[in-house]
Amino acid sequence: MKRYVIAALVSLALIPLTLLAWGFGLPSQYGESFLGELREKYALLCQPSEKPRLILLGGSAVTFGVDGTLLEELLPQYEVVNFGMYAALGTRPMLDLSREQLRPGDLVLLMPEQQAQSLSGYLGTEALWQAADGAFELLSCARWEDLGAMIGQFPCFAASKAAYFVQDGPQLPEVYRKASFDETGNLRTGLCEANTMPGGVDPTMPISFEPDLLSEEFCTLVNEYTRQAELAGATVWYHFPPMNQAAVEPGSDPDAFCDRLRETLDCELAGSPHTSMMEAGWFYDTNFHLNEKGRQVFTCLLARDIKAMLGDSSPTPEAAVEMPAMEQPQSVQGDNRDADCFVYEQVSDGWQITGLSESAGERKQLILPASWQGQPVTGLSADALNGAQALKTLVIQQNITSLPDGAFAGCPALETVVLLQTDPAALLVGQNLLAGSSCTIAVPSESYDRYCLSYSWSPYADRLTRWEDSPL
Repeated sequence: MKRYVIAALVSLALIPLTLLAWGFGLPSQYGESFLGELREKYALLCQPSEKPRLILLGGSAVTFGVDGTLLEELLPQYEVVNFGMYAALGTRPMLDLSREQLRPGDLVLLMPEQQAQSLSGYLGTEALWQAADGAFELLSCARWEDLGAMIGQFPCFAASKAAYFVQDGPQLPEVYRKASFDETGNLRTGLCEANTMPGGVDPTMPISFEPDLLSEEFCTLVNEYTRQAELAGATVWYHFPPMNQAAVEPGSDPDAFCDRLRETLDCELAGSPHTSMMEAGWFYDTNFHLNEKGRQVFTCLLARDIKAMLGDSSPTPEAAVEMPAMEQPQSVQGDNRDADCFVYEQVSDGWQITGLSESAGERKQLILPASWQGQPVTGLSADALNGAQALKTLVIQQNITSLPDGAFAGCPALETVVLLQTDPAALLVGQNLLAGSSCTIAVPSESYDRYCLSYSWSPYADRLTRWEDSPL
């Protein structure tokens, strides 16, 4: 008996050692992902420069929104450093990584996404571990109070890294790889040419201008950063990122939000949110990611705003590009065996499921239908599944283009949601999809990596599983 106890204790002691070996000893597995570019962007920030620098700081809205080469042509007095990365990291680590690298004459444009996570003191521990894979000096942006959260996230990071090592790394769409960046930290051309969002907008990512969206912690962080920048001889301005006008919540008051910014932040506000709100045709795959031509348009607008702040009255040319035509949705064939189990409401692109019919009864498995009365079913309301007390398995076919936050909260017995969609970018989700539910999400095995590392689905990586054989 004593031998078994000793063996068990030795095994337990080996677990953390194994995780440490996986996490720090294995070759980098995330280094070639989108997040792997953070190391290169930080290196660019640390390089000497002959001119003052214009540092663009924020999430992926900055990466997808600004053409640094074009901006340098429009503002030749500056060397542009695009230090935009990923909203899932949070704004705080980008501030903390850049603050020690500020120099006299530098101009920092802070451009966080207009959403609660980016306008807070949030630190994305999972994303930070992935970004630091193979460049662990980047972890210096974490603070002492983050230590517990960082340690807590490490086992998941180490285990995922080991799994990817066996599989020869994660499989990602081209635009979300490190190779999508050029040597100056800007996105390469030819990667995002048109709006791929169904209907041109992501309904799960509404853009709000409620003054309360600006957290007190965020304001404190920005004001501390502004003071430290001034001590270094640098200047900080706040500028809105590109925003999909079609996603702005009705009744929003951008001017009231600007008043809140001016009251709480010590840095100046450059430009106007009204000019940063652009038509849907200029965007790519989220309400903050511009396509290639949209990037040129916004870069010219940004240069004009900077010149106005500098008192430079020289004209800024407009981008001579036409808005790309939005991709048209393809018809999807599917299984309609459970079509009578739902209640529908007509929407612009077909039908939306709004509730359950009597036919649903005490069903333990349901398949969301592909069509109803000859038109596609494209989505469901947040309370559409309320009352499905016995439901254990829900199958969602490729015709569904978005899932609302809390969509499964009314299904207390739900164990598994099966997604047939192979492209995570074609199924839009917000940050609270699984609120009120303990279910797991099964995705096609060949698409598992893409879901785990996608912009929208990565927050649910720990709830994702694979399916091999079609559930239909």
